[in-house]
Amino acid sequence: IFFARAEVFAAKNRLDLGVAGAGAGGCAAAIQAGRAGLDVALIETSDFVGGQITGAAVATMDDLGLTRTGIYGEFIGRVRSRYSELGTATNICLWGSDTIATEPSVARDILTDMLASSGVEIFLGTSIISAIMDGVRIVGLEAAEREGENTVFEADVFVDATEHGDLLPLVRARYRVGSSISPHVDPETNVQDITYVAVVKKYPGGLPEELKMPCPPPGYERYAERFRSVVTSSGDRWPGKYPFDIPSHNAYRALPDPDNDRLIVGDDPDTWEFITKTCVNWANDFPGARGNRPGLSVRYIEDPEYRRMMERAAMNKTLSFIWYMQSELGMADWSVDDAQGYGGYFSNDWETARDPLLPPEFAPILRHFPPFPYVREGRRVVGIETLTQSDISRDVRRGRAWKNYPTGLALGEYPVDVHGSHLDRYMERDLGESSESFPRTWEGRQGVFQVPFGTFIPETVDGLLAVEKNISVSRLVNGAVRLQPIAMHTGQAAGAIATVAVREGRAAPRYVNVLSVQLELMESGCWIALDASADVERDGPYWSAVQLASLREMLPKISRRQFGVTLPIRTGELARAFEAALPGERIDMPGFGEDGYISKREFFSALGASLGWRPDELLTLSGICASDLDLSLTRGDAALALSRCLSMRRETLEGTSQGLP
Repeated sequence: IFFARAEVFAAKNRLDLGVAGAGAGGCAAAIQAGRAGLDVALIETSDFVGGQITGAAVATMDDLGLTRTGIYGEFIGRVRSRYSELGTATNICLWGSDTIATEPSVARDILTDMLASSGVEIFLGTSIISAIMDGVRIVGLEAAEREGENTVFEADVFVDATEHGDLLPLVRARYRVGSSISPHVDPETNVQDITYVAVVKKYPGGLPEELKMPCPPPGYERYAERFRSVVTSSGDRWPGKYPFDIPSHNAYRALPDPDNDRLIVGDDPDTWEFITKTCVNWANDFPGARGNRPGLSVRYIEDPEYRRMMERAAMNKTLSFIWYMQSELGMADWSVDDAQGYGGYFSNDWETARDPLLPPEFAPILRHFPPFPYVREGRRVVGIETLTQSDISRDVRRGRAWKNYPTGLALGEYPVDVHGSHLDRYMERDLGESSESFPRTWEGRQGVFQVPFGTFIPETVDGLLAVEKNISVSRLVNGAVRLQPIAMHTGQAAGAIATVAVREGRAAPRYVNVLSVQLELMESGCWIALDASADVERDGPYWSAVQLASLREMLPKISRRQFGVTLPIRTGELARAFEAALPGERIDMPGFGEDGYISKREFFSALGASLGWRPDELLTLSGICASDLDLSLTRGDAALALSRCLSMRRETLEGTSQGLP
């Protein structure tokens, strides 16, 4: 439903920022903007904040250890602190000794606390039903409360952080879904599989009667062969060959259990037998066909009733796996965890749908299922910039992408990982991708890649930002940006874009100064440059400056892990750095461009004279002690000076998808 003018409704909620969807990305966007002083509303259909981490129960972080900064870094730090107080380890997944896992209920509590302390107003049980447009700009959303009146939210900026990209068709933004582009959506093209994850645990005192599977669910034999090919009681220990044994299955998505005092370490297979809580998230992808067969069609995204039907079928598959656990695997004392706070809301309406796949005798178990499935791929906005697989291709030796974006706002580290069909006809030929582009092996530790500014911005619609799985990327890149860490990072980036847009009074986020957004993120503890530097401390003076030097390719590192902040810089390198930072600006100083060194006093005196700034002003703003003026200028000093020059020139730098001068 569209309204040509904003005056149609008198708003109940006038905001700076409205965030639709309280998933990992939506929470991060709201927290970032709330902490910056914006009035923020977070609008969520379900009764859970946290999205895939909590409401979909994918509560083991798909984290390879390279992007633990910003709000995501704070979140996992709080997870570790919470379990440390309970004497329970969080590094219990089989991927290694440095993994992070949390119970969904604990993650929900932590995120709720972070939102509340940031001043964010949360509207749970509230579904978006229409957009209010003023020309091509979104100015409001009408939402229906599950129990109550409709509510109108007006805001300067909105964020689509929904699991399926549900705002995009409401505002008439072009979007990609599968391999087609709206409005010409092909209903038979495919998206990635969904998975109805279940949290299961061992009941050492005996399984409650109501949590025992009474019989095989309808259609069990359809899935049994697949289950037996993944895990059996006599299978191999990871990293052997399929099928794997029960401890390997339990370690794959193991969760902390505060009632379990046994030592469990993710990279110690001898401890996996002590795991007492995990997630069913391995053999139960739905529909679960091989990648060379047709899979889940985009009707799952586009048709709400078909979506609910597919989710109930996915629920049945997971229910079937629990029967497999209790019967064939001999895990008779395992069933759904009844302490995660589930049961109040379900996206598929299974309780009233009378679906023959979910007969009433299974209701006591189904009520402890998560409220919605893990959705890997939804609608992706057509932005002013679109990331393709070649854009995130990485130089494994250097641990980073080949391509650097001066407008980068977030880092990802996951490889391309598409669950389900990746036949050639489901690839995006218009983006230069085909079945030949799909990686033949899963290589985890490739390094980091960037998500640039233009991927958040719809090509024509104003007032809207996309995050989560909804940013402007190809299907293959979606397989690398759908995970919890990068969802939080893109969410925080959107929160920073919105903050700068509101602060600068921009009519549309596309016109914000990208440098201002980058500084906002770096001041919030984010590392957004491709090159990490072990000699740069988060709370130290060089944190932002070294990142800008990397983003603008002004000063290279001296080694893979070191920037060399304390080393003297040669004037030749200094001259090249200033030419990269301020092209066309003339810097007159002794020996500039030669192969010598320069003192801090000479440098700041000459720089001030050349650019018309007082030397003492630059000195103060750069944080360099006056007592050190006769020492050689260091690489860290140079980065600080370059950063300050860029910052003082930021009003002349335009934030566009073409990059910054």
